[in-house]
Amino acid sequence: MKNVMVANDVEGSKHDPADWKRLLGAQIDNSLEVGWTADDILVTTNFPYHYRGVSARVVDLNRQCLRGSKMFAVHELLKDTWPEETVFWAHDLDCWQNVWFDVPEFADVGACEYSRPKFNGGSVFWRPRARDIAAEVVRRLQSDVADREEPTMNEVFRTKAMRDRVTVLNPTYNVGCSGFKERLERSLKPVRASHFHPNNRLAWETHVLNRHGYSDRSASVRLEAVVRKWFPRLPIVLRAAAKSE
Repeated sequence: MKNVMVANDVEGSKHDPADWKRLLGAQIDNSLEVGWTADDILVTTNFPYHYRGVSARVVDLNRQCLRGSKMFAVHELLKDTWPEETVFWAHDLDCWQNVWFDVPEFADVGACEYSRPKFNGGSVFWRPRARDIAAEVVRRLQSDVADREEPTMNEVFRTKAMRDRVTVLNPTYNVGCSGFKERLERSLKPVRASHFHPNNRLAWETHVLNRHGYSDRSASVRLEAVVRKWFPRLPIVLRAAAKSE
C-alpha cells in the first residue's frame, strides 16, 4: 500500500506556505511512527520538498480547483505503470492515521461517506485499474472549471458505469467533524483516520480534547503528541465554555 499526500502552493490562496510544511512534516512523522516506510510515502507537490527520506514528486498541479489537488495528483500517479495489486491511500493533509491498518476490502475505489450518503474526498483508496475513474473525475473538473472536487467525484462514483466499482467504506477511515457523532459511533475501533485541522479550534476540541464527552476517543494520545510537536501552541485543556456551546 502507498500513502499519498499532496500540497499545492498557489500564490494568492489562503494557505500559508509554512503551514503546508508543518502539515507535511507532521504527516510524515506520524506515518513513519505508525509503520510506513519512507519509500511507500508518496508526496506530490508543486515545490521542492524533502524530509526524513521522503522526496516530493514535483508536478505543475492545477490552479483552479485547489480543493481537488489530491484528485489531480492521483490521476498523475495512476498514469504510471504499477503492479495491479498496488493500493494507494490518498488523504488530505489534515486527515491523520491513528493506528496501522491493512488494506480494507474494496472494489476499484473505496471511499467513506459523511453521516449521510455523500462521498467525502478526504480519504480515498484507489487501485491502478481505477485510472479511468480518476481520469473522468479530472476531465469533468477541468471542463466545468470546478473549484471543488467532491460534487464531481460523487457524480462520477454514482454513475451507472462506475457505481459497482466503488465501495462505501466504514467511517473509521475518515472520521471528520461534520456528522461527528454518527460517524464515530458507526466506526470500527480504534478509529483508523481522524480528520481535523490543528488550526481549527472546534475540530481540535472535538477530536483531541473530547468536546462532546464520548467514551471513545477519535484521536489517539500518540497522534496528539505528534501534532503538538509541529503545532506547539495548541490548547491542552478544553475551554469551560466549549461544553455548553
